[in-house]
This record gives sequence, C-alpha cells and structure tokens, in this order.
Amino acid sequence: MSRTGTLLLFLLLWATALFAQDNPSDARYPLPRRVMPLEKALMKLTEAGAEIVYRPDQIPDLALRVPGGRRTIEGWLGFLLRDTELKYEQLSTGFLVLPDPDLLSREFSVYGVVTDATSGERLIGAALRQPDTETGALANEYGFYTLGIRGGRRILRASYIGYTTQEIDLVLRSDTLINIALRPDSELPPIIVTAVSDTAQSLFLTESGIRIGRKEVSLLGGPGGEADPLRMARLLPGVTSGADGVGGLFIRGGEAGHNLVLLDGVPVYNLSHAAGLFSIFSNEAIRRIDLYKDAIPARFGGRIGGVLDVHTRDGNLYEPEINVGSSLLAAKFSGEGPIEEGKSSFLITGRYFWARELLRRFSRVYKENNGRDGETDYQVYDVNFKLNQQINDRSRIYFSFYKGLDDYTNLTDQTDTVTVLNDLGAVFRYGNPQHRSEDVSWGNTVAALRYNYVFNDRLFGNFRLSYSDLRVRATFETSDSLNEVRSEAKSGEIFSGRYASDIKQIGLAFDGQYGRSGGAQLRFGVSLDAHRFLPRLNSGAIPLSRHEEVESFGSNSGMHRPVQLATYASYRGEYKSIAYRFGLRAQVWRNRRNYYHLMPRLLVAGKLNAKTNWRISYDQTVQPIHLISSTIISLPSDLWIPSTSLIVPATSEQFSVQLTRRLSPGLQLELGAYHRDMKGLVDFDEGGAANGSWEENVSVGDGFANGIELTLRRSTGKIRGWFNYTLAQSRREFEDLQINLGRPFPFRYDRRHSFNAIMMWQLSPRTTATVSWRFGTGAAFSLSTQSVLLPNPAEEDLSEIPIDVFRERNGFRLPANHRLDVNVQTVIANDTKKGMVHTLNFGVYNLYNRKNPIYYDIRTQYYSRDGTILPNRNFVQVYIAPMLPTFSYQLKFNPKTRK
Repeated sequence: MSRTGTLLLFLLLWATALFAQDNPSDARYPLPRRVMPLEKALMKLTEAGAEIVYRPDQIPDLALRVPGGRRTIEGWLGFLLRDTELKYEQLSTGFLVLPDPDLLSREFSVYGVVTDATSGERLIGAALRQPDTETGALANEYGFYTLGIRGGRRILRASYIGYTTQEIDLVLRSDTLINIALRPDSELPPIIVTAVSDTAQSLFLTESGIRIGRKEVSLLGGPGGEADPLRMARLLPGVTSGADGVGGLFIRGGEAGHNLVLLDGVPVYNLSHAAGLFSIFSNEAIRRIDLYKDAIPARFGGRIGGVLDVHTRDGNLYEPEINVGSSLLAAKFSGEGPIEEGKSSFLITGRYFWARELLRRFSRVYKENNGRDGETDYQVYDVNFKLNQQINDRSRIYFSFYKGLDDYTNLTDQTDTVTVLNDLGAVFRYGNPQHRSEDVSWGNTVAALRYNYVFNDRLFGNFRLSYSDLRVRATFETSDSLNEVRSEAKSGEIFSGRYASDIKQIGLAFDGQYGRSGGAQLRFGVSLDAHRFLPRLNSGAIPLSRHEEVESFGSNSGMHRPVQLATYASYRGEYKSIAYRFGLRAQVWRNRRNYYHLMPRLLVAGKLNAKTNWRISYDQTVQPIHLISSTIISLPSDLWIPSTSLIVPATSEQFSVQLTRRLSPGLQLELGAYHRDMKGLVDFDEGGAANGSWEENVSVGDGFANGIELTLRRSTGKIRGWFNYTLAQSRREFEDLQINLGRPFPFRYDRRHSFNAIMMWQLSPRTTATVSWRFGTGAAFSLSTQSVLLPNPAEEDLSEIPIDVFRERNGFRLPANHRLDVNVQTVIANDTKKGMVHTLNFGVYNLYNRKNPIYYDIRTQYYSRDGTILPNRNFVQVYIAPMLPTFSYQLKFNPKTRK
C-alpha cells in the first residue's frame, strides 16, 4: 500500500472515532435478559459507559422484564421509563432523567369495555373509579366506559356486584384503551336487585334504574316452577298487578299500557303469557332488567309510565354451553357458545307449554264435577335468538330476534231443568241451556340489528334498526236460554263478537355517548319510527256464526299509519358536591294532524352526610298511543290505538323525592314520595265500542297518582332480602259525562296499602331457600247488579243487546290480595370434570291456598215460585291459582368438556 493510501485510511479511522465521540447517542449499550429493578438497569448502563444522570430518590421501586441485547441510550431509556412518571433530556454532557412536570397537569382518557372473564358478556353498569381523586364512570348498556384521568401513575379500580374487584396500576402518558375482564366472586354475592357497593355509592347518585338480576329471579321460583323476572319486579315498592299477575304491570298509579317495555331496545306491546301468570321474558335469555319508576333518562320516550328495559345475553364467547330443563308447566332449552372464539357468539333459547294435554284433561274433569261439559285448551311457546360479531377493535354488530305465541280456548256448556206447577195443576218442564266459548290468540315478534362503534377515546355510538309486531285475534259467545220442553218455545239472551288488533312498528335510531372531564357525560340521539295500527271490534246480540270474519269486516278503512320523529340530549355532571342530570326530549307525532312536544327531565342528588343520600327528580313525558279496554266483554279486549286529529296524546308530569340511609354495611333504608298528574287519558265510553268505530266511542280525561314508599333492604350476608310498604292513591275523572257521569273514580288497580317481603336464606353453599309474601288492598271493580237491553245501531233490524248497568265506576272493592310462596333451590350435583351442573327447584305457590279473585262473574239460575219462573243472578268469584306445587329441573353442561 502506498504512503498516500495509508494516510487516507488513517484519516478515515480517526474521523470515524471522532464522530462516535461527538455523538454518544449512537453508541449501543448492552443489558442482560432478566427481570431487574429500574434503578439497577440504569446503573448497569452507566457501568457500560453511558452518560446518564439521575437522582436515586426519584426512581420508583419498579421491576422490569428486560428483553436483553444492545440498544442506544435513547432506545433503552424509552423502554425503561415508559411506565413511569419520568422523562429524559439530552444535554451536552449526557442524558438527564427527571420527573415530567407537564404529565401530572394533563388529562388523558382511559376507555374500553368491561366484560365477564368467563363468558365475555358485557357488564352493564360496572363501576370504574380512581380511588385517589374519587372520580369515576359507569359502563353503559354495552359495557363501554370512558373516564378522564390526570397523567402519571394512577390506579384504576373496576367493580361489579357479584364479581371480584380488580385494580389496575398504570402510567398515563396518552389516551389509553383498557378492556377489563372481571371474574365472578366465589363468595356469596350480594342480592342484585338495586344493590350498590358501599365504596361506589357516589357514582350511582344519578342512576335511577332498579337492577333485577337473573340469579335472584331463579331463586324466587314461580307458578309451576317457571322463574319469571316480572315476579321480582312486582315485589318492589310502587309496582302492583292484578291477582297472580293478571292485567299486567302497574307502576305508580299508571296503567299497563303506560309502561315502555323494551327488549334489546325494541318496544314490546304485550309482555304476558297465560294472561299474566308469567311473562314473555325467559330467564335463560335475560342478562339484566332495569326498571325506572321516576327520574327517567331522556333517551326513553313514547310512554307516560315507567320503563322496563330488558337486556338479553350475548352468548358465551369462549365455551359452548347447553341448558335443558322442565317445570310443571313448560319444557325449556338454551344453547350458546363461540362461533369464532373471543370474537363472535350465539344464543338460542326456547320454551314450550307441554302441560297442554294435562290442562285439557283436568278441565274436563273439573267441569264434569260441577255439572258442566267442555274443556280448556292452552298452547304457549317462545323463542329467543341472538348473534354478535366483533368487526374490529372498535366495532361490534348484534342481531336479536324474539317470537312468542299464546293460543287459548275455553268451551263450557251447561243445562239445568226447572219444573213449574201452575194453579191448574199442570206441570211444565223448562230447560236452561247455557253456553260460553272463548278463543283468544296473541303473539309478539321482535327483531333488532345493532351496530356499535367507538369513534374515539370519548365518543361511543350505537345504530339500531328495529321491528316490532303484535297480532291479536279473539272470538267470544255467551248464551242463556229458557226452553219449554214439550212446546219447544224458546226465549233467552245471546251475545257474541269478534275482536282483532294488529300493530307493526319499524324504527331507525342512533344513540351517542360522549365522555367529558371529571366524569361528566353527554348522551344524545335521534329516532324515526313508522307505525301501522289496525284495531277492529264487532259484537252484538247474534250468534257468532253471523259475524263476519275479522279479515273481512271493515277491510282497512280503520288503518292508521302514524310516523314519529324524536331527538334527545342529556347531560350528567357534578357541581361541588351536587350531582345532576338534565335532559330534554323533543318529539313530533304525525297522524292526520301534527303534535309537537318538548319534555324536560331533571334529576338532582347529593349527600347529607357519609351515610345519607338524597334525590329529587322531575319528569315530563308524552304518549301518542293508547291502550283501551272494552267494557262490553269480559275477555282481554285491549286495543292499541294511535293519537289522531280527534284524540290527543296523553301527557304526564311527575315530581318525586327519595332519601337513602345506610344503616350498616349491606343494610339500608329508603323513603320515597311522588306525585303524578296525567292528562289526555283515553277510555271507551260506558256501553260503547260495540262495533268498529272506536274513534267516536272514546272519552278523554285526566288522572292523578301519589304515594309514599318505605323500604328496608339487606343485600349481603346469608339472609338477604327486603321489606317494603307503599301508601298510594290513583284516581281518574272524565268530565264529558260518558264515564261515571263525570264523577271521579278510583283506578282499577288502585291499592291503598301494599306490603311486600322477600327473604333469601343461604342454607349451604349449594342450597338457598326463598320465602316471599305480598299483601295489597283489593282492586276496584265495577260490579253490575242489573242489565238493560238497548238497540244495537250496527244492526239493520235494531236488535237489542244487553248492557250492564253500574252504580259507580270501580265502586266495589275486591277482597284483599295476599299470597305466600316458598321455593328451595339446590345444586344436587356439580361434576366439574364432566362440566355438568344439576339444579333443582321445588316449593309451593300460594302456600295457604288464598283464592284471590280476578273479578266476579254473573251467572243466572232459574227457579219456580208460585207457578212463575224467576231468574236468580249469582255472583261467582273467578280466580286462577289455588295452592300449587312448584318444581323445575335444569341440567347445564359443556359438550366440549364431555368429549
């Protein structure tokens, strides 16, 4: 090599070394692959020659899993300091490690979803808290949460009733997605109904819904062993029903049709099977039910009563599971499992009333023993189906479907003989044939397609396409004749009719949620619903065979196709120690006339002291559809009708207050009071609605309801439950004289005094005994002591029809309604190796055989006196459920485990 080449090589090597000395950040330093404290890792870097300056007292006691290898100083410091409140700066002499002064002053968002770790089910209402600042948030109905937290090292605590609390240690340097999976608590879980953990009570100050959990529903049992969520709801203060659930659910003096019932966000127009003995909601399909009596969020509208928000389960995302079982009334099945593990799942449930044949045989024997012929037939089934699929980390799609059907037939024939001896000694024999037939069928179809999307760390949206359908068909015929046997002379009364109601609703909606700093939250949305109503009723003093079929009479002349557009916004925040939620809902209803309404909602809540909370709320609601009942027939003859140019929407204003006192951990006392004013209530004129023109045979009136509710609740321990008492009044008044001559009268289910008690006693880890007792003042009833014949204007020959005459609307009180039920649930086998769980429920419904009347029927018997046949009108108490045994068996297993 020449001297020139040697000199050039020397200069190149010298320049490279000099450059390396001037740029120490480009040098790579080694660290071993192991777990080591942060301070030790920094020391090893300095020992390797890295120029790093730091104060040992500012280095957190943090152990890191170091991957090993060689990196630059910036590469190692970025890795080592990422989960700390420290930062680094490059100086001329090296690198300085110091606390980040800007980090603690900045706010970042923590967001994600809270799920069950074993099934992947979203945990609605899970509480997320930052213990050191007392800020927090609740997961929404899709498990999504967002919470603003100051930067730096923080602890995030997630909790949910019945689950182990989880604490997450994190260092916030940016908006962070954290999905949380909670595990069920192996300890005895608190009773879910309205339960709130003591440490998270402040988060629930503006949460007005009452939660009903499926576990407690299964412990309560039901008629024949059918677990029903609505049985639990009827044990709450301010909630009543008819005897054995007949008539529906009545919340704070409102009618059954005043309640908004939602199944996965879709309105349901009939929620009863077997006339109310149990509901359409299968406990196997239900995840949770939220019941609102007051302080109703602005996202709910269209009704003036309470809200029953029913959420179905999504299906297990990780393991397949099958449930089969039966009660004394119905067989049931459910299957669920992953389609793609962790991302998609399905759920299917079904019930079938297998006791149909037993009912037919029993009814025949019962009627024969009472001198009558005929039988009762009843068929019930329902099906739930649900799919959900994760599209990506930000979106998920849901499809849910429900269909149910009730088909009831009752046929009764009876013939009595009356012998008459006249003054001349002649003997006449009269036959008194009586006939009664009823045939009623109704069914719901509900479907929803929902799409969830997380737009960013603070904004969540849900898009929904929904469909709801109710179809009702009914026929009835009653006759009471008196026939002279030899001459075949006949006289008597006959009355019959056909009834139908068709409702369809198709809706499109968007609901958004935006989280703000300090736990504040904005919810907003818009919805568009298209309805179709076709109510039809035809009756008269003619045989049923002479009535036209439902599909032919009136064609579609009575059809209404209203459209409803609604939008809302609701803001939840806190000012000093006062929590508040203000909402405004706007609604437009178009059906031959436009109706515009603005509905403000306000809730204000706070703490009097560490153990006492208070809450005040005001609700204004509007209902443009009405549920009315005919007084012509005693069958379920409810008609859903829309507001028209002649019938205005119903409105309601409710003011309520509540005090809650925590007496000890798990034990609390609640005192509440309310007053409601209702206007635009609709009902049939007395004696009206015999035939199709319902719009001209209704009256519009007002009403009010007020009450005081007292509850003592214990939610933890081996003995759990509650006692509650309600003092209430609900009245109606129609000033146009068509109903009760314009005088005020009590609401049909006005119960002045109501008392409910339930106790759940954990006898062992496998066995729980539940006792429930309820008492209520007897329902108000319109008792007719006579009837008159009036011309039927729908018939060309002006044939007469019998009309019952009442002295006063709802002027008679049925006997007090009370009943004691007992149920014991035990897990008789739990073979975890085979993945099988056997659950047995047994008990007694109506333990002391209380015969709670639904109504009084009038049956006529004839007798002879002084050679004359005279009628004797007897009042017969009609009731449904005497003392009945209850029994159910359920087998749950994992088919994957068995293989």
